[in-house]
Amino acid sequence: EQLQQHVRVHAMEAVMACWEIEQSLQSLTGVSPGEGTGATMSEDEDEQVDSDANIFDGSFDGGADNMGFGPLVPTENERSLMERVRQELKHELKHGYKEKIVDIREEILRKRRAGKLPGDTTSVLKAWWQSHSKWPYPTEEDKARLVQETGLQLKQINNWFINQRKRNWHSNPSSSTVLKSKRKRSQN
Repeated sequence: EQLQQHVRVHAMEAVMACWEIEQSLQSLTGVSPGEGTGATMSEDEDEQVDSDANIFDGSFDGGADNMGFGPLVPTENERSLMERVRQELKHELKHGYKEKIVDIREEILRKRRAGKLPGDTTSVLKAWWQSHSKWPYPTEEDKARLVQETGLQLKQINNWFINQRKRNWHSNPSSSTVLKSKRKRSQN
């Protein structure tokens, strides 16, 4: 019973707050609640709020059913109103954030594309890699020639070779023996 009383008091406060907001909105816009989208309190509910307001001004007579809420299960009209409000909020949020989401998606796709070099340029770089697998470090002249052949920037070529050496570090048997000998030297 205490819980019901607590819920009713807070529900009444919420109804009163909505009514006050509605009144403020009406005084600001000059539009009465009936002229809007239809998502406002009915006149019966307005009268109920007026009679329930007596609770707060001390004229409440203590009757158990004078709160006017009845069971706490929403009516069909209330469910319909809540669903309409939920759909409107969902629509507003989608509309408000759609542009941001599209921008972020485009940025992600752009970054994904930016990381891949065209296939014909990578085939030129891979061919050089295959022919120099024993020592995959191009000289400055080799790099200049690859810049000419591929149309890439020098930095892109340098990065491709750095990444390619990292990708193939363990697959090259000669590099693994070099790695082992470096470890032995650093431990001594």
